[in-house]
Amino acid sequence: MQLLEPTPYVKIEDQDYSQDLTIKITKQAFTGITFTDGRTTFSFWNCKFKRLIIENDEDIEFENISLSFSDCYIEELEMKNIQTKNISILFYSTLFSGIIENDNIKSVHSNNCIILDNLFLIKIKSVHISYTEENIFPIRWRKLFKSLKVDSKEILKRKQTYRINDCLNLNFSSNENRLERRGLYRRNYENLNDYKVGFFLTEDQKELLNINLHIKYSPEIDHKETKIINSKLNSLSLTGYVNGNLSIESTKVNNWYIRDFTTEFGASFYNISPSKSIESKIEIHKSNLDKSWFDNIAFSSYKLISFYRTKFGKTTFTSCDFPSNSTSFESFTALENVHYPENKPDKYYKDQYEIFLQLKWQLEGTGNFYESQKLQAISNDALMKIEDISCWDKFILQTNSLSNNHGLSIARPLKWFVLFSFVLYLLYLISVRRILLDTDFDPTLIGYYFSFIDLTHRNDFLVEKEHFSAWTLSIDYINKVLTGYFIYQFISAFRKYGKK
Repeated sequence: MQLLEPTPYVKIEDQDYSQDLTIKITKQAFTGITFTDGRTTFSFWNCKFKRLIIENDEDIEFENISLSFSDCYIEELEMKNIQTKNISILFYSTLFSGIIENDNIKSVHSNNCIILDNLFLIKIKSVHISYTEENIFPIRWRKLFKSLKVDSKEILKRKQTYRINDCLNLNFSSNENRLERRGLYRRNYENLNDYKVGFFLTEDQKELLNINLHIKYSPEIDHKETKIINSKLNSLSLTGYVNGNLSIESTKVNNWYIRDFTTEFGASFYNISPSKSIESKIEIHKSNLDKSWFDNIAFSSYKLISFYRTKFGKTTFTSCDFPSNSTSFESFTALENVHYPENKPDKYYKDQYEIFLQLKWQLEGTGNFYESQKLQAISNDALMKIEDISCWDKFILQTNSLSNNHGLSIARPLKWFVLFSFVLYLLYLISVRRILLDTDFDPTLIGYYFSFIDLTHRNDFLVEKEHFSAWTLSIDYINKVLTGYFIYQFISAFRKYGKK
């Protein structure tokens, strides 16, 4: 194990540490050193490390101590033994993985870095992770890839996982190029030749990125704020009890997992949708989302959504995109584990029914009767599938589903009304021998159809009673029953926005 005790404000460049290395920050190194605001204390440029340990076992009276790694490769990083409370570490355009764990560490900053496998950030006061297209320097990246003998495409599509536990302040953000320009372009910098050329990722290159963010909270930690903005994530996982503010805004998340999660002050989720609809999932498992706000969430764009034993309490849903029909709502499930959709719990449909009712109540609370009535209809479809529901209740639910989609569709009862009344009218005419005889068609029978569908019509509205056959009164009675039923279902659906 090599030992390195760097000197403040002396840059270290182009070093290849093939052996394990320990960087030790000592009080002695600062003897006679004056703090310079705006300068990084220890800088490493274009260096490669196999296993790097950063440690500090004594308190140092210096205003701010910062370590910076730019264009570096760190196969395995460990930063645990830190005593001084004014140490910050920064990574720029660096490939690395490892663990940074100590509540004395002031902050961790990462910009345009690629995680080789997993990066653990545990109990850090402040974490800021960013991806900014305006800061991509292709010449420097090409130089690093060439020295490592790796292909850029293989690096880009590598799974990158941030595992962040109990960090007091977390900011994860991206600044994506909004221009049509892609690839290389000339920058406006006058100094440093390798900064003059910039690079905007193509859409295909962006699709290769596989960034995963796992955040865990402990109830005994006084969290301040977690903010994720304008990001593109393959997966986002939230678990634990968060005491601080949590907001996720304008972010693409393909797989979103909220498990055993509770918020003290509620959480804000705004403008979230998947970037790829294929196999996209949302799982909310045994969580308490009281006081949380879901705003403009594209639920209908996800292939599978599971709400399992979750309390929504005073959760608010606004401008959310729910599926448009019961078939689409099949993606809403109540699974114990969303990764195994075939393993349904014993009371699956009952859990699904109660979850839909919870969502309906929350939507009604915001005055969104349009979406709430869809959820009422879907909850009734789930209720139909519960085994211990009586046959008569299932019959009622089934007929309501077919006739007007539980009060949502005015088209269904109208179609059924026209179909049944027309068929029954033909049968009625046959029973009284007014058609299917060797006589010409009587056009007045078209007008008598409207008398036939009039619920108050007399039995002998068309012919005298002596011309009735054995089936005439039965057909007429069945017509009145079905006509009345479909008219009622039509009116019920027509008044759906007037219901309370």
